[in-house]
Amino acid sequence: MNPPGASQDEIDPAVIRRVAEGDTVAFERVYDAFSGILYSLALRMLERPEDTEELLQEVFLKIWRDAEAYDPRRGVPLAWAITITRHKAIDKIRSTTRRLRLYDAAEAEAKNNSVPLPQPVNNAESTENAQAVRESLGRLAPEVRESIELAFFGGLSHSQIASRLSLPLTTVKSRIRRAMMQLRQSLRHYE
Repeated sequence: MNPPGASQDEIDPAVIRRVAEGDTVAFERVYDAFSGILYSLALRMLERPEDTEELLQEVFLKIWRDAEAYDPRRGVPLAWAITITRHKAIDKIRSTTRRLRLYDAAEAEAKNNSVPLPQPVNNAESTENAQAVRESLGRLAPEVRESIELAFFGGLSHSQIASRLSLPLTTVKSRIRRAMMQLRQSLRHYE
């Protein structure tokens, strides 16, 4: 990811000061020098490329916005960027874990409080289709499933989902699109 001539060694505190002043060329140098190593670190922590790419955007946005907070006495610029990446990845892991626990608790409560509705005896095909949809939903990644359930079962708009989950609107839209493609693929023989 690093172009010829761009290395972590070239990024000294003066380059970060230029980023703090709004110098986009300096910011590009930081990105070119650090993106590979920060991506690798985040991928090891998150284990999912799509989450890693999103996190890396957040990291570089923070570097851009908070470059003036960089203190060269506390370490070299790469160490500062690694710390930002590590903290953001930990926050992402905690957030995902918390959401999954809440989802599991809500699902368990719904099961405990629900009264099964009688199924029509002659409607076996409908029951089979519903079971196939439930199984397909169960195979989705938890964060993707949460977005699609809020959209289709919760009746929320993409903007409302983004607000509720504290996610960018584009992330919500891509998760729902990805879920729809996965569901379409797994249910293609029911069409």
